[in-house]
Amino acid sequence: MPSKPSSEASSERADARRNRELLIGAAREAIAEKGLDVSSLEIAERAGLGVGTLYRRFTTKEALLEAVLLDLLAELAEEARAATDDPDPWTGLQRFLTAMTRAQRTNHGLSELIGAEHDPVTARATADLRHALAGLVDRARDAGAIRDDVTVGDVAFLAKATLVGDRCIGIAASPDQPERCLAVMLDGLRPPGATALPGRAPRSR
Repeated sequence: MPSKPSSEASSERADARRNRELLIGAAREAIAEKGLDVSSLEIAERAGLGVGTLYRRFTTKEALLEAVLLDLLAELAEEARAATDDPDPWTGLQRFLTAMTRAQRTNHGLSELIGAEHDPVTARATADLRHALAGLVDRARDAGAIRDDVTVGDVAFLAKATLVGDRCIGIAASPDQPERCLAVMLDGLRPPGATALPGRAPRSR
């Protein structure tokens, strides 16, 4: 069978790349708005493509979601590494935790991912993010900017704990509630701690 002209083959490759980019962009939007249970049909419709195209490019919906989630985790890890360039260890840590809080608040899928068990595909990226955060925490502790009994696990849970609901005992949360909660929590990291932390520190598994 004769091969296709190079111009036609190049056009097909360009279309395939374009469709892949459209699907990844649509999946990012859908995951952010609706979380990890978003359907293949909705992702394809957002991309302006058919479901068949999604499966030709990614084989399964899970493969597409994993590609997006790996990017999101990598972006957060890069934020953490960039924060280590701040000459003030406390400001760098504060900057990253604020970014992580906002990222989870605006992306339901990312929030679900960070709070879940991970498969082998995302486990490596999660470990990379944890390592980058640990660098920020160690740097701040070595500088005396945070109390010396705080671990990277404690700090990780601070960012997760800021994801409040819309209401509590009849009080409506403000649009800035996560950042307000984080500010109070960050003050608790400052030395000296008024109360020793009880029990054992959280650990990775």
